[in-house]
Order: sequence, then structure tokens, then C-alpha cells
Amino acid sequence: MKVAIIGAGLAGLACAHELERLGIIPDLYEKNAYIGEPFNHCTAMLRIVDRPPNGDYMKYFKDKLYIDITPLAPIRRMMHYAPTKKLMVKGKNLGFFFLRSNTRDSVKNQICAALNKTRVFLNYTADLTTLKKKYDYVVVANGSSLYPKEYGLWQTWFSGYVRGAVVHGNFDTSRIDMWVNQHYCRNGYAYLTPFSEKKASLILVVSECDERDIDEYWKAFLYYENIRYPIIEEFTQYHSSGFVYPKTVDNVIFAGLAGGSIDPFLGFGQFNSISMGVFAARTIALGLDYHKQCRYISKKNLYLQQLRQGFNQLDNKGYDSLLSAMGLPGVRTLLYKTTINWIPLGSSIIKKINKNQLRIG
Repeated sequence: MKVAIIGAGLAGLACAHELERLGIIPDLYEKNAYIGEPFNHCTAMLRIVDRPPNGDYMKYFKDKLYIDITPLAPIRRMMHYAPTKKLMVKGKNLGFFFLRSNTRDSVKNQICAALNKTRVFLNYTADLTTLKKKYDYVVVANGSSLYPKEYGLWQTWFSGYVRGAVVHGNFDTSRIDMWVNQHYCRNGYAYLTPFSEKKASLILVVSECDERDIDEYWKAFLYYENIRYPIIEEFTQYHSSGFVYPKTVDNVIFAGLAGGSIDPFLGFGQFNSISMGVFAARTIALGLDYHKQCRYISKKNLYLQQLRQGFNQLDNKGYDSLLSAMGLPGVRTLLYKTTINWIPLGSSIIKKINKNQLRIG
């Protein structure tokens, strides 16, 4: 069987890894001249969003997806900032940090290093129309909405720009800091994730933002939060997430961002992308139903989109009220210390806050 994979991102690499395990050697086409990211940053997998079985990401990846990856560090502290409120959450199993770069220890290169026979073509811009005719299956995992839009499968849920920097300072390697404030991110968010005790990623995501405006929002973010870390390097990137259905057309399977993996609330998608890559491989090699395998991811993202719609109606006072609610003992336990689906409760809390905003207004 001949299989082509477009894109050496997490979904594409995970798909190649699983295909090899199942006895199929794919061709992997990557437009860049390297495996990894064009810029260095540190990202997170958070249990508050993904809820892996038993709360253990690494065990799930290794036992269920047959992928062995090593995180930078576990997350044991989450500091949330609203305009006038803050909340510290502590726990032994809140998630993990992962390195995203083009170096050997980045999460993409860890998966790539485990490939044995996959034919990798770097610096190659693949054409889907051509590959569809040449291969039995084509997995689109290029981190782009272009092809699902061309097929009429894409519905945009979130769009904006990301401004990021690598900063120097003194950091707790087990702590993630997260901010919401309409003065500088509209309905987006900001976060700080450490590479090490001396280096961290500082990321600002601004919703419905033009590229020409992101610099002003970045300046406002640094000013309002009094952030003065020396900046080592910076980048700007367009960011979007969306819903894709169906995820298969003819002999084409959409995975990763191209398959709707990015969650519309916090904008993370590593857990989903790796899982979808494996699911695509099992669809090809074992004849499993791709949509059934992706059901958990699709359903979760639909719930998170409902949460996002309510969140978008909050103002800064609403952000403060939301953070206060998250700090209540019962709510905090539900969010961070159980495997129960908290999203319906989160939606109801946001609806109540919105109603209070309307009454006050």
C-alpha cells in the first residue's frame, strides 16, 4: 500500500510512526528544510483541557499510541491572572511542558528519531491533487486550513495573531503563568512557559487582530503586566482554529490542525494532533473508522467552542468574576483534581456571569 503524508508536524510524524509499526512505509513530504519549528518556544499539555485516561499523558502515549516522548518538565503550579484578580493552583499532575524547536530534543524531533524506514522529503512543497492520483491514501497534516477550506470542510472558530518572545530571567520550571485582559488581548490570552530556570517563552494571542496591530497589543501587554524580562528573540505568527467535517474525502484523511485538532478555548493541540496522526494510520492499516476514533476530540472541541462563545461575551469584570469562581474549593477540585468533564459547569458559570453583566449594564 502506498501512503503519502503532507507535513512533518506532530500529526504527520505520529502517523508515520504508527504506519511503520503496522508494517506500512509511508512517504513524508515537508515544505521546510528541517524537522521542527521556525522559532523556539515552550508549550504545554494541560489536564484541565485534555483529560487523558488516568491523568497520565506519558503512559497514554506509550501504552495506547506506542509513542515514547520526554517532556521538559511536569507542571505543578498554574498562576492565573485576571485584570484585578489572581489565582494560584498547585498539584502534582497538572500537565507537562514540551520543547518546540528544530533541535534534537524537541517533541517533533523525538518522534522523528523513532522512525526507521519512512522516506522523508524535506524542502518539498507537495501538491494534494497530484499525490491523490499517485498514492492509495494521502494524510494531510500540514498545519494549515488551506486544503479543508478548498474542500468546503472548514469552519473557522478562532483567528488572530500570536506575538512571542524568548525571555531571560529567573523562572520556576514547574509553573505556567496565564493572563486574560481585554486591554491587550481582546478575547485572547497570554502565557509564560519556562524552558529552564533562566529562559522562558512569553506568548500573547490576540483574537480578531490584524498583523499590523499586534505590536501595539504586545507593548500594552508588557506595560500593563509590568513585564521587563530581557528579550532574546521574537516572532509573530497567524493563529487559527476551526471545525472540520467530514475529516475524510475519497482517499484523503485530514489530521492535526488540518483536521480540526486545535482546541478553540486555550489554543493548544499537541495531545489531539498526536492522537489524530495515530488514528489516521490505523484507519489506513486496520480499516478502523476515523471519525469514531476522533469522536472524543471532536466532541471535546465542540464543548470548548461553546465555552469560547460564552467567554467572548465577558468583559474585564467578567474575567475577574470567572477567576473568583474558579478559586472556590469545589470548583477548583473539579477543574484540577478529577477526571470529570467540567466543561458543562464552566459554560453555566460563564452564562451566569454574562447575565450579571447585562443586569449591571
